[in-house]
Amino acid sequence: MTTPPGRLYIGTRTRLAASLDELLDDGTGRIRPELVPLAERLLGMPKPDRALNWLRNNAHLRGYLRGLATGDIALTHDALHDLPSWRTAAHLRDLLMGAGALPVVDRQTTLFEAWVRTRLAAVTDVEHARLLRQFATWHLLPKMHAAARRAPLTAGARNHAAAAVTQAGDLLGWLSAQNLELPDVGQRDLDTWHAERKDSAARVFLRWAITSRRMPSLDLPAQVHTQRAPISQQQRLTRTRRVLTDEDIELRTRVAASLLLLFAQPVSRLVRLTVDDIVRDGTDVHLRLGTPPIPVPAPLSQMLIRLIQQRTNMNTATNADSQWLFPGGRAGQPLTAGALRQRFQALGLPTTPTRTASLRQLVLQVPAPVIATALGYSPGTAEGHRATAGGTWSRYAATPR
Repeated sequence: MTTPPGRLYIGTRTRLAASLDELLDDGTGRIRPELVPLAERLLGMPKPDRALNWLRNNAHLRGYLRGLATGDIALTHDALHDLPSWRTAAHLRDLLMGAGALPVVDRQTTLFEAWVRTRLAAVTDVEHARLLRQFATWHLLPKMHAAARRAPLTAGARNHAAAAVTQAGDLLGWLSAQNLELPDVGQRDLDTWHAERKDSAARVFLRWAITSRRMPSLDLPAQVHTQRAPISQQQRLTRTRRVLTDEDIELRTRVAASLLLLFAQPVSRLVRLTVDDIVRDGTDVHLRLGTPPIPVPAPLSQMLIRLIQQRTNMNTATNADSQWLFPGGRAGQPLTAGALRQRFQALGLPTTPTRTASLRQLVLQVPAPVIATALGYSPGTAEGHRATAGGTWSRYAATPR
C-alpha cells in the first residue's frame, strides 16, 4: 500500500522538530531567532530522516548547535574556525550560510584558513611557525581572496595552497637539520635541497622569501612539465559512443563525460555548470559554455533535460534549492572536481588526455578563434592546440576589422 504523500515522514518530522527545539533553544524556551532559518531548512528536507541521523550520529554536532544557540559559540566565521572538528564545522558553516545566518564567504578559503591554524599549532619551532604564518597570511590568502572574487575557488586551489605551506615547512625543517637559517641559504644549499627531491618543492615559498628579502636572491631550477599523450581519435569515438548509449552508467556521469568528450570541457568548469546554462528553445537545446550558447545534439540534449529533472543530492537541507547541474553533498556546493575525476577514471577516461584529444580534434574542424569563443577557452590556448594538431586555419580572422 502506497503511503499518501501528505503523510510521508510525519513521525520523523515530529521527532526532528523536537530535537531542533531542544538543541537550538536560546534559554527562553524558543529557538534562537538567528537559527530559525536553519531549523526550517532541516525540517523542510524531503527526507528528514537524514537530518535526524545527522543530529544523532555526529559526536560533535549537538554540542556545537547548543553552543551557537546559547551564545557560548559566537555565530561568526572566526568562532567556527576555532572548533576542534573542522569537518563538522565546515558542513555546519555551509548550512548556516545557506540559511542566511552567516554572511557568504568562499568555502575553500575558509577551509584553508582552518587548516592553516591546525597546521601551525603543530609546529614546535617558534620561528618556523612565524614564517609559515606570514607566508600564508600575507602571500597565499590575499591571492586566494582575489581569485575568489572572480569565481568560487576549487578544492584544487585550496590543496595547492596547502601543499605550498607543507613544502615550506619541510624546507624549514631541512634547513634546521643543516644548521641553516633562511637568510644564510646559499645556491649550493638550494641546489642540494632540490636534487634530493627531484621536483620543485617549496617553489612558491622560495619565490616569496626571495621577493620579500627573507633570503638571498638565488636561482631556482627550471620547472619540468610532463603531459600525458592525448588519447587517439578512435578511442575518443569509442568512449563517446559508450557514454551516449550505455544506460547502466549513472546519468550525471554520462552527461559530464559527454561534455568532456564532445566539448573538451575542463573538470573545474564542468562542476560549475548550472541548470541556467542549459537554454531550451522549443525542441532545441543549447548549452552556455562561451558566447553564444552552442547547440547540443541528440541524444545528449535529451540527457541534459533528464538530468535537470533527476539530479542527485537534492533531498537534503544542503541543496534543496540548488541550481548546480551536478549538486554535491555540501550545502550550496557542486560536486567536487576530485569526485568527478574519480567517476571518469572508473570509466577508463583519463581526464587531461581526453580533453586534449577533444580540443585538438575540434580545432582541426573549426577555426581556433571560433572554438575559443564557443567553448570558453582563451584564444591563445585554442591556437596553441591548433598548431600542435597541425590545423590549417592559421590565417582565420578572430574578429572583423
